[in-house]
Amino acid sequence: MTPDRLQLTDSELLRRLMRWAPNGRPLTIRELADAAGASKSKIHALLSGERTTVAPDVAGRITTALGVHERALFFQPLPTPMGAGKTKGHRHERERTVDAHAARSSQELVDHDRPIRPDRGRP
Repeated sequence: MTPDRLQLTDSELLRRLMRWAPNGRPLTIRELADAAGASKSKIHALLSGERTTVAPDVAGRITTALGVHERALFFQPLPTPMGAGKTKGHRHERERTVDAHAARSSQELVDHDRPIRPDRGRP
């Protein structure tokens, strides 16, 4: 089981906080990486948006180095509902709709902005 990870709220916010570090001068990527116990490439990936999550201990060390509360920069994402993304052995909702209403045309199975009127005497 993989440990929970925290999501970065905004990479630009991280960049701005690095510019206004508590010691009165900007923190470099290397300095923040050393303070957080993370690699320079991991910090760079957070700043570029290539990576958006970190382990909670790394998040804590990053926010400590920047002098901000952890929740100012990171949040715990909502858990994925059970079965979300599973396809093996499960049928997609639209497939069940097609089977349940096989007599309908495929145009009637998509979402509409207005209610669908019943078919009145069309061939």
